[in-house]
Amino acid sequence: MSTDELLTALPQRRIKPVDGMAVTADVWAEAHEFHRQALRAHLGLNHGAGIVTGLDVIASDPPDSAVYVQPGVALDALGNTIVVAQALAYDLGAAQGPLYLLLTYGEGQPHSDSPRGDGVLYIPAQFSLAAAASPVGGVELARLNRQGRSAPIGNAPDRAQPGANEIDRRYRSFVGVTPPKLITLGVSYLGGADDRRHGRGALALARAINRSDQLRVAVDDNVALKSELAPYALLYLVGHGAFQLAPEEMNTIYAYLQAGGTVLYESCRHVADAAQADAVFLDLLSSLGQPINDLPRTHALLNEPHFFAQPPAGYEADAPVAIRLSRNVIVSGGDYGCVWQGERRNGPADRADIRSALEFGENVVTYAAQRLMK
Repeated sequence: MSTDELLTALPQRRIKPVDGMAVTADVWAEAHEFHRQALRAHLGLNHGAGIVTGLDVIASDPPDSAVYVQPGVALDALGNTIVVAQALAYDLGAAQGPLYLLLTYGEGQPHSDSPRGDGVLYIPAQFSLAAAASPVGGVELARLNRQGRSAPIGNAPDRAQPGANEIDRRYRSFVGVTPPKLITLGVSYLGGADDRRHGRGALALARAINRSDQLRVAVDDNVALKSELAPYALLYLVGHGAFQLAPEEMNTIYAYLQAGGTVLYESCRHVADAAQADAVFLDLLSSLGQPINDLPRTHALLNEPHFFAQPPAGYEADAPVAIRLSRNVIVSGGDYGCVWQGERRNGPADRADIRSALEFGENVVTYAAQRLMK
């Protein structure tokens, strides 16, 4: 529906109640229709058509001709609210070629909940799901190009480039206000807890990320490793020299990793022997059963949301930064905690390098957030 059509549908008058007036079914319906049409016009004009939340589309496991739509809410072009309260399956049957999975609003016939049919009449809100040859006429949940009447439909390994017979979610339109996801970041010092510069660096990173509307980061500095770490989506461990951990601290880290938490480790190159700290931490990883590998260029840490051909410059301006990865541990040789607040080995970091380090930090936080959702 166009803007003009929505404006035309908006009521231009409303009923003024007076004492003694007869509230017939027609009067009652007109009074409530005013509010209904006003709400639809508001939703249609201010938000438009699209997905409010949920409604992801996934393939069967193993793949076949059906797809599954997760619960969620959408708005159509008429301002109608479409609610899918439970996951549902949709079988594409023998449909092939370019297909668009569309969700549309509908209403059922008035009915009474009374067994005798003489109670209050209700009009149920309904919806329909269809695989159409055109994206016009509904809210698009997904599209696909099915090559063959019996070709199984699968999830796309690369959502950015889905292939034939793979669910394509790239053209989903989202509306409404989605609050940024809160990510909790705990900073803990492995030795040298009196030097808190990395806590300040984490706060600088949080300020940079919080300017966007995608994520919101809350930082707790100097978190004790004897406390509960489950609330933290990302644990930032900062090594100072040849630190030592008590058995209770090692057990706490181990329990956090086993529960699926994400750890970012860096050694402080400003005030301590980084080589000693790195060696101690790598031994700790080995004792915890966490093998370490080089970071592949295709990894999300270098690609989302900011693209890097290689890790950005770190505290040592002239030395390449090595990033190594265990199952859920990131070992950074960049000491970005210092760079996030403008510190470098031979003086202040320049603005471009600070920005690059902050963007890489945002990649780390985004990676931790995505692991949390799996």
